[in-house]
Amino acid sequence: MECAVAIQVLPMDAATDEEVCRIVDEVIAYLQSLPVNTFVGPFETTIEGDYDTCLDALKQAQLIAARAGSEKICTYAKIEYKPAGITLTTERKIGKYRAANAASGLGA
Repeated sequence: MECAVAIQVLPMDAATDEEVCRIVDEVIAYLQSLPVNTFVGPFETTIEGDYDTCLDALKQAQLIAARAGSEKICTYAKIEYKPAGITLTTERKIGKYRAANAASGLGA
């Protein structure tokens, strides 16, 4: 995995929280269908994979939100790219915290 991208898609014209969730859920479903590692968080979804797949996914996320009905979408992205190697994975970054939360009953 040479690339990691944290993606936050915000449908700015959604009338309700339910509408926001419906549109964002469609984007997340698409990201989870890709041949990448996917980590869904409360504010963004992180994907890890090859550079081209990750950057195309970023583009498609906006198009999927538009097809889902949003006419104004703000997308925020953080990109880590390591062309000569493997990026520091999400599991290595936060795995110990997820395990601690699960052990304490706070969830992963």
